[in-house]
Amino acid sequence: MELAAATIGARGIRLAREAAALVRSGVDSPMESRLRLLLILNGLPEPRIGYVVNDSAGGWLATPDLSYPELRFAIEYDGQHHLVDARQWRQDIRRRENLEREGWLVRVITSYDLLHAPGTVVARISQDLHTRRYPHLAA
Repeated sequence: MELAAATIGARGIRLAREAAALVRSGVDSPMESRLRLLLILNGLPEPRIGYVVNDSAGGWLATPDLSYPELRFAIEYDGQHHLVDARQWRQDIRRRENLEREGWLVRVITSYDLLHAPGTVVARISQDLHTRRYPHLAA
């Protein structure tokens, strides 16, 4: 163990600690983590993971991948299985409609968005936060 630490060096240890500080539990996929990191490393506020949304009657409605509950703003990452599994696709549509009915804004990010247009993803979410009047976001 000491040999490994000595081999890594001070810079490597610092980077490992910084990376470890960004780890969160409750994430369903590596791409959801990638999306969350894209947002926070580009200066956007950190979204909640696994926030349970209840409807106006108090019943479970959804658990968005990422969210800003105080703004009623959900961000969903949809991978390939959301398109090829018809049952999953129908459930996704119903869940989004239910969230929207309760006043939530739902944004869907795909692997293409994340891998080929990350700047657009950041711009979209930033604009949504601004539109939803996030109080600590620079104009």
